[in-house]
Amino acid sequence: MSSKEVADLDLNLLVALHALLHDRHVSLAAKRLGMSQPAMSRALARLREVFDDALFVRVKGKMEPTARARAIAAKVDELLAEIQGLVRPTGFDPKTAVGTIRIAAPDIVSYMVVPPLIRRLAVESPGLDLEIVRWEAQWREHLESGTVDLTIGMPTGDEPNIYARPLIDNRWACVLREGHPALRTPWDIEHFAALDHLVITLGNANVGPVDMAMTKLGITRRIALRLPYPALSPLLVAETDLVLTTTSWLARKLGRHVGLVIRPPPFSLPIVRVPMVWHERSHRDPKQQWIRDLLARIADEINASEQAASSSS
Repeated sequence: MSSKEVADLDLNLLVALHALLHDRHVSLAAKRLGMSQPAMSRALARLREVFDDALFVRVKGKMEPTARARAIAAKVDELLAEIQGLVRPTGFDPKTAVGTIRIAAPDIVSYMVVPPLIRRLAVESPGLDLEIVRWEAQWREHLESGTVDLTIGMPTGDEPNIYARPLIDNRWACVLREGHPALRTPWDIEHFAALDHLVITLGNANVGPVDMAMTKLGITRRIALRLPYPALSPLLVAETDLVLTTTSWLARKLGRHVGLVIRPPPFSLPIVRVPMVWHERSHRDPKQQWIRDLLARIADEINASEQAASSSS
């Protein structure tokens, strides 16, 4: 075979030859590869031209490989296996994997996800360590550079090289201290709007889902305190007359420790779906895929628990 003929022998022809050697039938080989029968016939004709051999002959109505075809069959199998090894990701075994997974997330999301994630890693992948990184406005740059592997809780639009997957469904609850004056008045949107409110701020967003929903109703509230520390907010509510509208999960988790009263919002609020976000650079990495799937399973459990708690309240 000349150098030109080697150059003319593309990978698709070798794949077709492999299928023909396996099935010994043009139609079956075509079906295996999702090709039409005429296309497979053309591939066989090209193979015969390149190898200068019939490759297959009919014997009693069947296609039988020639001596040349039998001689190259094992080499074709070996070559295609090596090529598949080049293009397929390296296998990932969580039991033996080592390294560090870096996740950027607000503290409230970390509080929800990290405890079950640590427990699962200890059982399923004990060699993997976890590092939670403070979320910053430059999270896109951190993903691009590989400073973090993924982020949780950062909504994203349709951006190039960025992937997002819904993770946690956040429902809402209002928390007040025990003995708050508002507990002695009607719990409606007018009284609610007149209270002093604490708002958790993340990133550069000035208006959150609560205020957007109230604006649609033509009502505004007084925000007496903006705070970038979600985990601190229930402690402040317990010591003041501030009212916090937050996720029902945080309200229940922290409220039980500081003696807060939990009430549903006096108006309809949409469920906020918190995504996990990652970059194209790690999209096909087996370890990253495994971590994302593990987080998705953990989130499914959190969502199911939240839905059950919401239905029973």
